[in-house]
Amino acid sequence: MRNRIAKLYIRSKLGYRKPGKRLTDLPEGETYTLFWYIGTKKKAKAVGRYADEAQVALINQEAALRRMAVSSPEPFAVAPEPEKPTALGRDFPQAVKLYLSEVKRGKSKKTHLAYSIALQGFSKVCRAHTIEGMTRQDVLAYTNMLRDAHLTPRTIANRLAFLKTFFKHFDLAWPMLKTDRVKFTEKTVEAYTIEDLQRLFAAANQEEFELFQFLLGTGVREQEAMFAVWKDVDFNGKSFKVTEKFDLGFTPKDKEEGSIPIPDSLVALLQARRKRYPDTRLIFPLPDGKPNGHMLRTLQRLAFRYGLNCGCCYNRAGQCCKDKAMCHHWGLHRFRKTFATMHHEAGVPARTIQRWLRHSSLDTTLRYLAGGDDKSEKTRLKVNNSFAGMGQTHSITV
Repeated sequence: MRNRIAKLYIRSKLGYRKPGKRLTDLPEGETYTLFWYIGTKKKAKAVGRYADEAQVALINQEAALRRMAVSSPEPFAVAPEPEKPTALGRDFPQAVKLYLSEVKRGKSKKTHLAYSIALQGFSKVCRAHTIEGMTRQDVLAYTNMLRDAHLTPRTIANRLAFLKTFFKHFDLAWPMLKTDRVKFTEKTVEAYTIEDLQRLFAAANQEEFELFQFLLGTGVREQEAMFAVWKDVDFNGKSFKVTEKFDLGFTPKDKEEGSIPIPDSLVALLQARRKRYPDTRLIFPLPDGKPNGHMLRTLQRLAFRYGLNCGCCYNRAGQCCKDKAMCHHWGLHRFRKTFATMHHEAGVPARTIQRWLRHSSLDTTLRYLAGGDDKSEKTRLKVNNSFAGMGQTHSITV
C-alpha cells in the first residue's frame, strides 16, 4: 500500500525528538524537519522553526502523497517533481488562490481567514506579476502599509509570519533581513484578584453571574463556552467535558477533548439553570438558540456600566476605557488564568492543571502559574527574608 503519511520532528544539536501535540515556534538553533517515504526510500526536508510553516508543510506533503497514491499505479512511484516555473515565472494571483485553497482544506476557518487577510493585503502593494518576482521591497511596502493602518507591532509580525509561510510553501527564500524584523512586546495575562471577582459578581445580573462563574470554575476558552452543551455536564461525576460538535462546526483547539472537575457550587448553579432552561441544547445560547459570540462584549459592558474600568486603557482611536466599554483589564481569558492560579495556590500539581487546561506543553502551563507564584505569600516571605534589615535606619556619628 502506498504511503500517505508524513511526520514532523524537531532537530537540535542533541538530535531529533518528537514535538508535542501543539506545535510552537522553536528557539534559534532548532528546526522542524519533515520525514516521509517514497516506496522504501526515506525522504527528509527542513521546514523552518516556525509552527505555522511546519504545519502547512506537513499538510501539503501529505496531500502530495495522497495524490501520488491515487494517480500512480506503480507500487513505488517516484514523487512528482514540483511545478517548474516557466520563463515568465508562476502567476502570483493564481499562486495565492492555490495556496489559500490548500490552507482552507487543512486549517480552521479562523486560520484560513487570517492567511487570507494577510495575502490579500500583500497583493495590494506587491508589484510583481509572478511569485519569483517578489522582492524585499514588496514586503517592506506591505509592512509600511500595515504601520500606516496603525496596526499593533504584534499584529504586523503575525501578518508577516503568514506571508513568510507563503514564500516557503513555494520554495522561495524569505527576502527580509534580520534588521527588518518587527519587534513587539510579549503581553502577560494576569489572574483576577479576589477583589476583582467580588466587584464583578456583585454587579452582575443572574445571567452574567452564571456565565462568569462557569468560565471561572471550568477554565475553558471562549469558544468552548460558546459551544458548551448540557450533555457535556456530568452532574453525578461533577465534571464538565470539552467535546467536538460537528454539526455546529466546533472543534476543540488542537483537536483535544478533555474532562474538567468542577466545584460543588458550580454544579448547583448549573442544576438550577437547567431547570430554568429545560429545552435548550447550549448552556449559554442567544435568545434565538444560536451560540453566544458576544461574551466579551457582555463582560466589558458590565464593567463599564458599574465603573469597574481602570481608566488607563486607550484604543487606536484615542478613546479611553473610562468613557467606553473597552477596558483591557476585563477579558475572558483572564478567567482561564485565574482558574489555573487558584488551583495552583490550593496545591493542585502543575501536571494536573496542564491536563485540565489541555495544554500540550507543560511550559505553557508554567507560564500561566508564574505570575501567581510571584505574588504568593510564600514568595513574599522569601523576598522579605532576603532583604531583612536593609530597611532599618542607622545613626550617624558626627
